Amino acid sequence: MFVQLICKDRTQAQMDELYEVLGALAAREGVQIEDRGHDVEILVCPQGKIVAIEEGKDMILSANTRQGGPGFHAFVVDLFKDIQEEIPGDYEMIDDTEYDKDGDFDRLVQLYENELDYVRKMILEDPQFRNKNYMFDETYYLPKAEKGKVLTATGDMDENEFKAKNLSDLMDHFYVWNNWDRDARFYRNAALTLLAKEGYGQFSKMNDQTEKIADEICDDLEIAFRMDPSLPLPLKAYDELCKTLGRENKLEGAIGMDREAVQYRTREVYHVFEDAKVVAPGTAERSYDPATQSVFLMAPYSEDEEWNWLIQASKQPSILPDLEAVKAVEPIHEEDGRVIWLDEYEQDGIRYLDAIIRDDERYLYLHVLCKSIAEQDYLRSCILQSGFYA
Repeated sequence: MFVQLICKDRTQAQMDELYEVLGALAAREGVQIEDRGHDVEILVCPQGKIVAIEEGKDMILSANTRQGGPGFHAFVVDLFKDIQEEIPGDYEMIDDTEYDKDGDFDRLVQLYENELDYVRKMILEDPQFRNKNYMFDETYYLPKAEKGKVLTATGDMDENEFKAKNLSDLMDHFYVWNNWDRDARFYRNAALTLLAKEGYGQFSKMNDQTEKIADEICDDLEIAFRMDPSLPLPLKAYDELCKTLGRENKLEGAIGMDREAVQYRTREVYHVFEDAKVVAPGTAERSYDPATQSVFLMAPYSEDEEWNWLIQASKQPSILPDLEAVKAVEPIHEEDGRVIWLDEYEQDGIRYLDAIIRDDERYLYLHVLCKSIAEQDYLRSCILQSGFYA
């Protein structure tokens, strides 16, 4: 699902006027707008944003609405129509659902249910599909599925329940905005999606971004409770966040959900770059070095704590201090066809693990350091689970 508005042949003054209108509309709707330098983003909800870019004399506003849900799709179309009413000019609207033509929200919801029915069929029948990102709009990691479980945007679900659940109820596990209005159900879905995708648990105050997300989760749950006190909410996760953040608990008297919220990042996950995957805790702090084409994963830490280990992963062999020493060790042959060379050593009280992972003609190189034997044992297990996507 996709919506685009092309604002054609604008002068710079007209471009500036469009940005002013976007800012005013964002303020009216109570959503955040951010200038990223190369584009402007309107952050409507988790899994739902509008991106504005300039191409020559055109401004192009686009939104991938597949994970946001039918409510988000309708919101984008209506916002784009508001822009056209506010500023005269030459426009082209592209809506692959044709909701912009008939405004039939019930038909739009049916399209999303049909899409979800197809996704469910693929999950149940195609093992390779489960390895793909069918849950999130964009992500640098993918959860590791447990046996008998199906991954959804709000957490994993028992496979039998997934098979039997009717589509209208399953929608909330895959899409954030499923009704016309931003009602209590919307805010609960937003919180559950953020918890599943970006919840850092005890490490929620690790940096400004993790703290911002944790506060947003709490805000959404509090709004949901004010709008509908009878709606079940993830009270345990909320209480833990309040204690970590030092917030007042404002859900006194709220009804708890039958099952608690899932936070994928509090488990081991696949950290993804290009076609490679590196197993490590989802709470690891990630950065990228373009000079060495490396991904760095640093151990999570609480306030006033230091990190205890670091993983550097790249498809470039130059990250290994002594490539020949790694090649000289006895290789490990895994059942799935991977071959792993792993060299472990200690220097100046720091423990190192240097590895080469070969999968057919693809090579992944890892340079890992840590402080303790326990961490060394754990990181060794992470290396042995890493590799490439099929």
